[in-house]
Amino acid sequence: MKKLLTLLLTLLLLFSLTPTANAETEYPPYNDPIPFKDMQKGNGASWDVMFLYKKGIIGGYPDGTFRPNEPITRAQASSMLLKALEIPLRENPTVTFKDVSKQSAHYQTLATINEKGILRGENGYMRPAEQTTRAQMAAILRRAFDLPLEQKPMFRDVSPAHWAFGDINSAALNRIAGGYRDGTFKPGNPVTRAQFSSFLARAIDDKMKLPGPVSFVSQKGVVVEEDGFQYTIKGEKLVKINKKTKEETVLLTEGDFPGQDGLFDVHLETGFPIILQNSTIYVPYWAAVSQATDMPYRYGVFRTNAQGGNNGANYWDLNEWDESHTESMRNFSVYGFDYYYTVEKKVRQFGYNPPFDDSVNTDQTLILYHKSPDHYEPIKKIEFEARIIFERLEGSTRFSTYVTQNNKSVKFDPSTMFYFNKKGVFAYGLLDGKTKKLSSIQAKDMKLTDTTVEIVDVNGKKHSLKK
Repeated sequence: MKKLLTLLLTLLLLFSLTPTANAETEYPPYNDPIPFKDMQKGNGASWDVMFLYKKGIIGGYPDGTFRPNEPITRAQASSMLLKALEIPLRENPTVTFKDVSKQSAHYQTLATINEKGILRGENGYMRPAEQTTRAQMAAILRRAFDLPLEQKPMFRDVSPAHWAFGDINSAALNRIAGGYRDGTFKPGNPVTRAQFSSFLARAIDDKMKLPGPVSFVSQKGVVVEEDGFQYTIKGEKLVKINKKTKEETVLLTEGDFPGQDGLFDVHLETGFPIILQNSTIYVPYWAAVSQATDMPYRYGVFRTNAQGGNNGANYWDLNEWDESHTESMRNFSVYGFDYYYTVEKKVRQFGYNPPFDDSVNTDQTLILYHKSPDHYEPIKKIEFEARIIFERLEGSTRFSTYVTQNNKSVKFDPSTMFYFNKKGVFAYGLLDGKTKKLSSIQAKDMKLTDTTVEIVDVNGKKHSLKK
């Protein structure tokens, strides 16, 4: 229980540092009163609005309001950006728009920002009254302030297939825009006048920026990479490899873990998959192994810092949450501060040769559990059927005939759990709780790409399904 409370306190501390779209940032207070009767000092984005107001970048409406919760239009965003960047309006522009006449009050502004390439129309339309989405906001600000496109994924609902993937990651990594509590960015949501004021203030002045960015997307595999380093397990060592120099650093060894009386446990072994997120490494391990058969019969997860150091004791396992889960915990995954894993509804006793027999073409009922900082214990999400097929433990010299804890029939990406059974291939939304059938293909293996689910059917034929 003590380890669990320590873990939860650590998670809550980390969670409190996560930038969120609605978070209030502590800025030096202004002595001047807020000039808008529908905003109060210290509430929401009031300091950001005051920052821009004092610079002459924004103003209110004739009735003395700012209307902070009103969606910002493309014309309004364009005007604010030109003032912020101190770009003079182009005199006598010649560009024509199908939906903005040259007599319009917005014409010069839209013609200027279009020429600068910050905000362009499409097929001759500038859509001045159209609401600006969060994805569009990220793209506009990235171009306006000449920020690099970033390929490091940051949010659970923004995949590399999204048109503004690089723009949104850039806005997050440059501490201009944060995400929501569930690790999403909600790229299609409209941006309010107050929110855009906050984003613009952060882009202008480093003192206004959010705290350090936190990614809600993890990597999972036998080898994972981050910031020029590779991480993997070699024998009984967790190592960090500099991709440029090839220098290896040992982060942990099996000897760093205290022994358990009467139990043989294996924390590190070649072929164990690892999970990496925000410089934290998670490793599902064998918490208890039969000394007579070398078969694991209890499972756990430990975590450590990717920077190394004396943190091998900072590990925990799932029996802190529910003793029954440790016998068949599978497919452990991390996204943000949310953990997902499956357990077998009816724990099976495996034979000896091989201990995990996946030659039988049958399904097993699994239960998906979700653990978040909002809940003390894991929450049951869904029961589903999945094929009894396990990933092999490749490269191990001690346990060459054994398998990892992961099913080939279950795969996660940041927003979805994919699985297959005798009825076909399915997708379960981790964020919305909805299940949909992708195909009736009878599968025996599955891999995920950024945009597709790659299936190998029982006859060895390959299929590509759109996510």
